[in-house]
Amino acid sequence: MSIINAYDESEEIVKPEIFVGKAMKLPEIAIVGFKKELIDEVEKNPDFEEYSSTPVCGDVIKIYKTSVSNKDIILYKTLMGGPATASIMEELHCRGVKKFIFFGSCGELTSNLKKGAFIIPTSAYRDEGTSYHYIPSSDFIEVETYKKLAMIFDKHNIKYELTKTWTTDALYKETVNKTKDRIALGCKVVEMECASIMAVAKARNIDMYQFLYTDDTLDGNAWNLRTLREDRTTMIKECLRIALEVAKEI
Repeated sequence: MSIINAYDESEEIVKPEIFVGKAMKLPEIAIVGFKKELIDEVEKNPDFEEYSSTPVCGDVIKIYKTSVSNKDIILYKTLMGGPATASIMEELHCRGVKKFIFFGSCGELTSNLKKGAFIIPTSAYRDEGTSYHYIPSSDFIEVETYKKLAMIFDKHNIKYELTKTWTTDALYKETVNKTKDRIALGCKVVEMECASIMAVAKARNIDMYQFLYTDDTLDGNAWNLRTLREDRTTMIKECLRIALEVAKEI
Protein backbone atom coordinates (compact mmCIF):
# COMPACT_ATOMS: atom_id res chain seq x y z
CA MET A 1 0.00 0.00 0.00
CA SER A 2 1.37 3.41 -0.93
CA ILE A 3 1.85 6.13 1.70
CA ILE A 4 -0.81 8.20 -0.05
CA ASN A 5 -3.33 5.49 0.91
CA ALA A 6 -2.32 5.45 4.58
CA TYR A 7 -5.39 7.28 5.93
CA ASP A 8 -7.46 4.98 8.16
CA GLU A 9 -10.44 5.96 10.32
CA SER A 10 -10.25 2.99 12.69
CA GLU A 11 -9.31 3.63 16.32
CA GLU A 12 -5.70 4.45 17.18
CA ILE A 13 -3.83 1.99 19.37
CA VAL A 14 -1.09 4.39 20.45
CA LYS A 15 -2.83 7.41 21.98
CA PRO A 16 -1.18 10.63 23.20
CA GLU A 17 -3.51 10.91 26.19
CA ILE A 18 -2.14 7.62 27.52
CA PHE A 19 1.44 8.86 27.17
CA VAL A 20 0.61 12.24 28.71
CA GLY A 21 -1.24 10.67 31.64
CA LYS A 22 -1.96 13.17 34.42
CA ALA A 23 0.55 15.79 33.29
CA MET A 24 -0.22 19.41 34.14
CA LYS A 25 -2.97 21.09 32.13
CA LEU A 26 -1.72 23.89 29.89
CA PRO A 27 -3.20 27.19 28.62
CA GLU A 28 -5.12 27.14 25.34
CA ILE A 29 -2.59 29.07 23.21
CA ALA A 30 0.96 27.97 22.36
CA ILE A 31 3.69 29.82 20.46
CA VAL A 32 6.11 27.44 18.78
CA GLY A 33 9.51 28.07 17.18
CA PHE A 34 12.43 26.00 15.92
CA LYS A 35 15.56 27.99 16.76
CA LYS A 36 17.78 27.97 19.85
CA GLU A 37 17.80 31.77 19.71
CA LEU A 38 14.13 31.74 20.71
CA ILE A 39 14.87 30.06 24.03
CA ASP A 40 17.90 32.30 24.59
CA GLU A 41 15.62 35.29 24.18
CA VAL A 42 12.83 33.94 26.37
CA GLU A 43 15.15 32.94 29.22
CA LYS A 44 16.40 36.49 29.62
CA ASN A 45 12.92 38.00 29.31
CA PRO A 46 11.34 38.63 32.75
CA ASP A 47 7.85 38.37 31.24
CA PHE A 48 8.38 34.63 30.72
CA GLU A 49 8.70 31.93 33.35
CA GLU A 50 9.69 28.30 33.02
CA TYR A 51 6.38 26.57 33.60
CA SER A 52 6.43 22.91 32.60
CA SER A 53 8.14 20.43 30.29
CA THR A 54 7.50 17.47 28.02
CA PRO A 55 9.77 14.49 27.30
CA VAL A 56 10.69 13.77 23.69
CA CYS A 57 13.26 11.50 22.03
CA GLY A 58 15.20 10.91 25.25
CA ASP A 59 15.38 14.64 25.96
CA VAL A 60 13.14 17.21 27.64
CA ILE A 61 11.52 20.22 26.01
CA LYS A 62 11.01 23.13 28.38
CA ILE A 63 7.70 24.98 28.29
CA TYR A 64 7.57 28.67 29.20
CA LYS A 65 4.57 30.82 30.12
CA THR A 66 3.66 34.48 29.77
CA SER A 67 0.47 36.55 29.69
CA VAL A 68 -0.81 39.03 27.11
CA SER A 69 -4.17 40.79 27.15
CA ASN A 70 -5.19 38.68 30.17
CA LYS A 71 -4.43 35.46 28.29
CA ASP A 72 -1.98 32.88 29.55
CA ILE A 73 0.23 31.66 26.71
CA ILE A 74 2.88 28.96 26.59
CA LEU A 75 5.95 28.84 24.38
CA TYR A 76 8.32 26.05 23.45
CA LYS A 77 10.97 25.11 20.89
CA THR A 78 9.94 22.11 18.84
CA LEU A 79 12.06 19.72 16.76
CA MET A 80 12.68 19.91 13.01
CA GLY A 81 10.43 17.90 10.69
CA GLY A 82 6.78 16.90 10.45
CA PRO A 83 6.77 13.67 12.50
CA ALA A 84 8.40 15.12 15.64
CA THR A 85 6.59 18.44 15.45
CA ALA A 86 3.22 16.74 14.96
CA SER A 87 3.77 14.30 17.83
CA ILE A 88 4.65 17.06 20.30
CA MET A 89 1.63 19.02 19.06
CA GLU A 90 -0.62 16.01 19.74
CA GLU A 91 0.70 15.59 23.29
CA LEU A 92 0.31 19.25 24.22
CA HIS A 93 -3.16 19.32 22.68
CA CYS A 94 -4.07 16.53 25.10
CA ARG A 95 -2.84 18.78 27.89
CA GLY A 96 -5.20 21.59 26.90
CA VAL A 97 -3.64 23.54 24.01
CA LYS A 98 -6.26 24.39 21.38
CA LYS A 99 -4.48 27.03 19.29
CA PHE A 100 -0.90 26.88 17.98
CA ILE A 101 1.11 29.74 16.46
CA PHE A 102 4.12 28.37 14.56
CA PHE A 103 6.95 30.39 13.06
CA GLY A 104 10.17 29.32 11.42
CA SER A 105 12.46 29.72 8.44
CA CYS A 106 11.88 28.52 4.90
CA GLY A 107 13.89 28.16 1.72
CA GLU A 108 13.11 30.43 -1.22
CA LEU A 109 12.40 28.73 -4.54
CA THR A 110 12.20 31.88 -6.66
CA SER A 111 14.40 34.96 -6.77
CA ASN A 112 11.70 37.59 -6.24
CA LEU A 113 11.64 37.36 -2.44
CA LYS A 114 13.99 39.35 -0.22
CA LYS A 115 15.91 37.51 2.47
CA GLY A 116 14.04 37.76 5.73
CA ALA A 117 10.70 38.34 3.99
CA PHE A 118 7.66 37.18 5.93
CA ILE A 119 5.56 34.45 4.33
CA ILE A 120 2.02 33.36 5.20
CA PRO A 121 1.38 29.92 3.65
CA THR A 122 -2.01 29.51 2.01
CA SER A 123 -1.62 25.79 1.30
CA ALA A 124 1.12 23.17 1.47
CA TYR A 125 2.20 20.59 -1.10
CA ARG A 126 2.22 17.26 0.76
CA ASP A 127 5.65 15.84 -0.05
CA GLU A 128 5.94 14.24 3.40
CA GLY A 129 4.44 11.26 5.19
CA THR A 130 2.73 12.45 8.37
CA SER A 131 -0.24 14.20 6.79
CA TYR A 132 -1.37 11.08 4.91
CA HIS A 133 -2.09 9.33 8.21
CA TYR A 134 -4.36 12.14 9.43
CA ILE A 135 -6.46 13.15 6.41
CA PRO A 136 -7.34 11.62 3.02
CA SER A 137 -4.90 11.88 0.13
CA SER A 138 -4.56 15.10 -1.91
CA ASP A 139 -1.71 17.03 -3.49
CA PHE A 140 -2.22 20.10 -1.31
CA ILE A 141 -3.63 20.84 2.12
CA GLU A 142 -5.17 24.26 2.67
CA VAL A 143 -4.05 26.38 5.62
CA GLU A 144 -7.51 27.35 6.80
CA THR A 145 -6.39 30.18 9.10
CA TYR A 146 -4.27 32.11 6.61
CA LYS A 147 -6.87 34.82 5.91
CA LYS A 148 -7.29 35.63 9.61
CA LEU A 149 -3.52 35.70 10.09
CA ALA A 150 -3.14 38.02 7.08
CA MET A 151 -5.75 40.37 8.57
CA ILE A 152 -3.74 40.55 11.81
CA PHE A 153 -0.55 41.27 9.84
CA ASP A 154 -2.39 44.01 7.92
CA LYS A 155 -3.69 45.54 11.13
CA HIS A 156 -0.13 45.85 12.45
CA ASN A 157 1.34 46.99 9.11
CA ILE A 158 3.55 43.92 8.80
CA LYS A 159 4.56 43.24 5.20
CA TYR A 160 4.14 39.66 4.02
CA GLU A 161 3.72 37.46 0.96
CA LEU A 162 0.94 34.93 0.51
CA THR A 163 2.04 31.75 -1.25
CA LYS A 164 1.75 28.01 -1.47
CA THR A 165 4.58 26.15 0.24
CA TRP A 166 6.31 22.83 -0.45
CA THR A 167 6.55 20.62 2.63
CA THR A 168 9.19 17.90 2.34
CA ASP A 169 10.68 15.30 4.67
CA ALA A 170 13.90 15.07 2.67
CA LEU A 171 16.07 18.14 3.14
CA TYR A 172 18.90 16.75 1.04
CA LYS A 173 16.66 15.55 -1.81
CA GLU A 174 15.36 18.93 -2.88
CA THR A 175 16.42 18.31 -6.48
CA VAL A 176 16.51 20.58 -9.51
CA ASN A 177 13.58 18.85 -11.21
CA LYS A 178 11.45 18.71 -8.07
CA THR A 179 12.09 22.39 -7.44
CA LYS A 180 10.99 23.32 -10.96
CA ASP A 181 7.86 21.20 -10.56
CA ARG A 182 6.91 22.80 -7.23
CA ILE A 183 7.40 26.28 -8.66
CA ALA A 184 5.10 25.33 -11.57
CA LEU A 185 2.49 24.32 -8.98
CA GLY A 186 2.67 27.77 -7.39
CA CYS A 187 5.03 27.17 -4.48
CA LYS A 188 7.49 29.97 -3.76
CA VAL A 189 9.04 28.45 -0.62
CA VAL A 190 9.97 25.10 0.90
CA GLU A 191 9.93 23.93 4.53
CA MET A 192 9.48 20.70 6.50
CA GLU A 193 6.39 20.97 8.73
CA CYS A 194 3.42 22.92 7.34
CA ALA A 195 1.48 20.06 5.70
CA SER A 196 2.02 17.79 8.70
CA ILE A 197 0.89 20.22 11.40
CA MET A 198 -2.04 21.41 9.31
CA ALA A 199 -3.21 17.81 8.91
CA VAL A 200 -3.04 17.29 12.69
CA ALA A 201 -5.00 20.51 13.14
CA LYS A 202 -7.74 19.35 10.77
CA ALA A 203 -7.97 15.91 12.35
CA ARG A 204 -8.00 17.14 15.96
CA ASN A 205 -10.04 20.34 15.52
CA ILE A 206 -7.11 22.58 16.42
CA ASP A 207 -6.55 26.17 15.21
CA MET A 208 -3.09 26.25 13.60
CA TYR A 209 -1.53 29.54 12.52
CA GLN A 210 1.84 29.68 10.77
CA PHE A 211 4.11 32.33 9.35
CA LEU A 212 7.60 31.90 7.95
CA TYR A 213 10.61 34.00 7.04
CA THR A 214 12.88 33.38 4.06
CA ASP A 215 16.36 32.13 4.88
CA ASP A 216 18.31 30.11 2.28
CA THR A 217 17.46 30.00 -1.42
CA LEU A 218 17.25 27.21 -3.99
CA ASP A 219 16.80 29.57 -6.93
CA GLY A 220 18.99 28.24 -9.74
CA ASN A 221 21.04 25.04 -9.61
CA ALA A 222 23.16 25.99 -6.59
CA TRP A 223 22.14 26.18 -2.94
CA ASN A 224 22.77 29.59 -1.43
CA LEU A 225 22.78 29.38 2.37
CA ARG A 226 22.40 33.15 2.54
CA THR A 227 21.43 33.81 6.21
CA LEU A 228 21.17 30.15 7.21
CA ARG A 229 24.38 30.18 9.27
CA GLU A 230 24.08 33.73 10.54
CA ASP A 231 22.94 34.81 14.00
CA ARG A 232 19.15 35.11 13.74
CA THR A 233 18.58 36.76 17.13
CA THR A 234 17.10 39.95 15.62
CA MET A 235 14.75 38.00 13.37
CA ILE A 236 13.66 35.69 16.20
CA LYS A 237 12.90 38.71 18.41
CA GLU A 238 10.71 40.15 15.67
CA CYS A 239 8.95 36.82 15.10
CA LEU A 240 8.26 36.51 18.82
CA ARG A 241 6.85 40.04 18.91
CA ILE A 242 4.55 39.23 15.99
CA ALA A 243 3.47 35.91 17.51
CA LEU A 244 2.49 37.64 20.74
CA GLU A 245 0.40 40.15 18.76
CA VAL A 246 -1.30 37.24 16.98
CA ALA A 247 -1.95 35.54 20.31
CA LYS A 248 -3.87 38.60 21.50
CA GLU A 249 -6.32 38.31 18.63
CA ILE A 250 -7.08 34.63 18.21
